[in-house]
Amino acid sequence: MSTLKTRVKFGIILFAVFFGVMTFDAMLSTDIGFGCIATIAAGMGLYEFYTIVGKGGYHPFRISGIVIGIWLFIGYWISIHGGGGVESNFFRKEIVLALVFLLLLIQAVTRGTKDAVKNISVTTFGILYVPFLLSFAIALRRFPNGTCVVMLTLLVSKFGDIGGYLLGRKYGKHKLARTVSPNKTIEGACFSIVFSILVAVIFNSIPQTRVMSLQWSALFGVVVGSFAILGDLAESLIKRDVNVKDAGNLVPTFGGVLDVVDCLLVSMPVAYYFFIFFKLV
Repeated sequence: MSTLKTRVKFGIILFAVFFGVMTFDAMLSTDIGFGCIATIAAGMGLYEFYTIVGKGGYHPFRISGIVIGIWLFIGYWISIHGGGGVESNFFRKEIVLALVFLLLLIQAVTRGTKDAVKNISVTTFGILYVPFLLSFAIALRRFPNGTCVVMLTLLVSKFGDIGGYLLGRKYGKHKLARTVSPNKTIEGACFSIVFSILVAVIFNSIPQTRVMSLQWSALFGVVVGSFAILGDLAESLIKRDVNVKDAGNLVPTFGGVLDVVDCLLVSMPVAYYFFIFFKLV
């Protein structure tokens, strides 16, 4: 119970800090605070990813990968401000070309031929998995009423996670994905989606925060809440493969930054394409 109380306590603190930054940005009509938080999360999440796969016998180019990942992330953020809009590309052709050549060069100079494919592949996947997927948060923030769009996606994802965790522990009986995450249950996943729907509907019932109709809210809760669960399972799959419990120990009871944003890495891109596909922006 003490662990649960500590988890709730730090969860409230994290939400308070984030919403404080978002409110400050909104007051100044900027996204600098949000962009800085997202950039730090991308860098630290990528560092944690390289650390946990390193424990599984992989040898990514950590420094080069983190520098490239942060550079791409900041470059995308700047390109959106430069008039490119949310349709700006995270990976442009010349950047992909430079990335491949650079990693090949680093491999050849520092490590020779040993595990070349594995080293380059895991380094590249880390950039795709963390900075690239997290860059959709920047895209969401640039939508009309972007502050509320980001908050809606965050609340739907995380409160669904919290609801599934709390009620799944109490009522869960049937395993959802035994080999990937033994503690997750089908009942917990159902509760998670219900919480996501409720949060989406309540959020859009408030005139000051509404970004879509209540009918779209329910569908948004189902879709984004479901993919948030998959995001959590995706990180569990990686950790299970390398036999690691937590991505880090920076956030008490939660683990690392990657453990905090895991569901968002999938739910943010899905939320982005939800708005685009249904022409809600």
